[in-house]
Amino acid sequence: MKKQRYYSFIFHLSLCLLFFSQNTIANTEIGLVKELSGTAFAKIPAEDKRQLSTGDQIYQNDTITTEAKSSITLKLKDDSLFELGENAKLLTSKFVYKQGVEKDSVSVKILKGTFRFVSGLIAKIKPESMEVKTSVATIGIRGTNVVGEANATSATIILMEPEDTSRKTAIVVSNNYGTVTVDEPGYGTEVPDEFSPPSPPRRMRLQTINNLTRSIQSSQRVNVPRPRF
Repeated sequence: MKKQRYYSFIFHLSLCLLFFSQNTIANTEIGLVKELSGTAFAKIPAEDKRQLSTGDQIYQNDTITTEAKSSITLKLKDDSLFELGENAKLLTSKFVYKQGVEKDSVSVKILKGTFRFVSGLIAKIKPESMEVKTSVATIGIRGTNVVGEANATSATIILMEPEDTSRKTAIVVSNNYGTVTVDEPGYGTEVPDEFSPPSPPRRMRLQTINNLTRSIQSSQRVNVPRPRF
């Protein structure tokens, strides 16, 4: 009887520790809302959705969504920036910072919508420690500025001029069917569906770039460095 009580106690203690650990990870602050136009929400699993305002904290495992005619800029603690246009969705999958070069990492998944991101200190120190995922491909970072659009079945990804022009810039876009490296601003790749490789890098039409950036700029009035043609 004593042995059964002991094992029962250990079992329930383990469950409590696991729940506490998951809650701690889920509620880890990783950044804040730098700019917001319109309406956006955030939601951690098993918690209520909360409406965001400028200055609000965002957390690991937050799902960020924007509504129509809305846009948002998120600033992570390593100075990475993520901008979303209207009707967009982003998941902050993983963020570890100031735990050492081997442990620091950032992983974000863009589920849908137009986006722009600028890598921060984690990618500057160790580029392979940052990745941005879409439903059809993963973007590996080498210190850069990227715009694009993604949904459940396709993605367009374009390399832009880096904010720091002294740094080399490139992205590696890959999935189970292929890998391409884009290392010239103004060039990009498209993934037409989940069963196709990323297309070979090509110079993207200026109208395509303008359409992607305008959806963010129109409400935030941000200045996106454009590629030199």
